[in-house]
Amino acid sequence: MRAQPIRERGQGSTELLGIVVLAAIIVGGLVFTVSSSDDHVSSTIRSKICEITSGGEGDCGDVAPLPTLTTTGVPTYLDPSLTPQQQAESGRYVALGDSFSSGEGGSEYDPKTDENYADEAEYYWRTHNPDGTQKPTICTYHPQIPGDHRACGNDPYAPQEKPYNNTCHRSTQAYPQRVNDEHTFAGGWTFAACSGAVTDDFSRPNPSNDDEPAQLSHLNAETSLVTFSIGGNDAKFADTLSGCIAAGLNPFDSCTDDDEKQAVEENIDVALENLEELLPLVREKAPNARILVVGYPRFFPEEPGSEWGDGTQIDHDDILFINSKVKDMDERIGQLVDRLNEEHPHSFEYVDVYDAFAGCEIGTDSPCMNNIELRWADGKPDKNGSYHPNDKGHGKLAEQVEEVIRHGS
Repeated sequence: MRAQPIRERGQGSTELLGIVVLAAIIVGGLVFTVSSSDDHVSSTIRSKICEITSGGEGDCGDVAPLPTLTTTGVPTYLDPSLTPQQQAESGRYVALGDSFSSGEGGSEYDPKTDENYADEAEYYWRTHNPDGTQKPTICTYHPQIPGDHRACGNDPYAPQEKPYNNTCHRSTQAYPQRVNDEHTFAGGWTFAACSGAVTDDFSRPNPSNDDEPAQLSHLNAETSLVTFSIGGNDAKFADTLSGCIAAGLNPFDSCTDDDEKQAVEENIDVALENLEELLPLVREKAPNARILVVGYPRFFPEEPGSEWGDGTQIDHDDILFINSKVKDMDERIGQLVDRLNEEHPHSFEYVDVYDAFAGCEIGTDSPCMNNIELRWADGKPDKNGSYHPNDKGHGKLAEQVEEVIRHGS
């Protein structure tokens, strides 16, 4: 007598139930109507019927994979079941941007971002080919060589290795660091803001600093919060400030002359055009993240004191001019965010920090921003921290950003 195959417990009853169901479908004319969005359900039904009717030995095909959607089927930043803070904390926090986000002007820079060898690196590339071989740069007169009276050799002073250079100046007191300290982000965090950054540095490796890939490369679907300030360097605010300081030394000059005004306004136009191209790229790279675009704080009191009385080298009219241009830039960034959100609601959130330093601007008793500051870095003078937030200022910026993270904009 042939032995019967051993069945798993319950298999026979399952098959019987399946046959009954199948009979009900056939005899009763029961029709399943499954929409195209229910491919997994349809495929699963077909697969199970195939398994039942073939005794598990037929080729029943592959079952469609389960859909990978959130519980609400929407990006995390739009998930109504989460509070704004929960949305922000659900994945990885990525802090991008320029010097106002990196912490330039604050204290305790990450040593890897305070290697000031730009001049040496420039000299290396001036004396070396892209493949690292040295260029023949020294040529001497050799009359004894027929037809060739010059012989070239290598520069004996050229560095043999390219010196590492990175002055992104990421401070442990910068507002992104403070934000990270206040939250527990499920995916950790990345701090990639860099002093001197322009909008192009979001899409390309930073040409001025080693080990700084395109800032957008840090973003992905796991990113839940992005913060950044950007555009000030595109608008060449540093040049404007330098011009005002130089003008302050000349009683017959002003940085508010018509030519200077026009140049500043044109630079702000360029910055906003660049920002308008950048923001959709940030959204594309971080499809689930809350994206906080941070503005710039006012540098000087709304009603400055007597000329030079606040410790600056900038006169009264020029101070008011600088404040007005920062405000103009901020307002236009806010308007850009609003306009983009009309097409895709809640895609971006603007953090208005123009008044964040009210009462502690440059020239007050306990300022939140540095005046002209000079420090020594790797034996060289470094004034980049001038007219940037100090540790107190970054505390104020963190408060503004925190308010938006916890409650929304």
